[in-house]
Amino acid sequence: MVIDSATEEKYVELDYIRELAKSTHLASFMSKAYGLELLYKLENFVQEGADNGIDDTYDAIEFNRPRKAAFSQFCSFLRDQNAIIYGVSDLKKSKTVLRLSPSALEELALVRQRG
Repeated sequence: MVIDSATEEKYVELDYIRELAKSTHLASFMSKAYGLELLYKLENFVQEGADNGIDDTYDAIEFNRPRKAAFSQFCSFLRDQNAIIYGVSDLKKSKTVLRLSPSALEELALVRQRG
């Protein structure tokens, strides 16, 4: 069987997703249709130094966006799983920002190294 480069690339992407799903702190993101997008959005927010609260993060979800209450519950679940942390905004002390936990960031880096 001959596998072309496009097919091989898809296998690599699937292997990457499988590794995320096996990860202790990242697997929780895979339990929702929008979870993978949320994982990447949170990572980008960290890199950008964004001041993203729950509402900002909810608004950033483009695909399979849940209802707001369900999203808030999922964020609480992710926090309980030590996948994300709630922090205080540097710009507005009354605002809670969402960040990937140090453990989740470490696992994400490890999964990328393996891939």
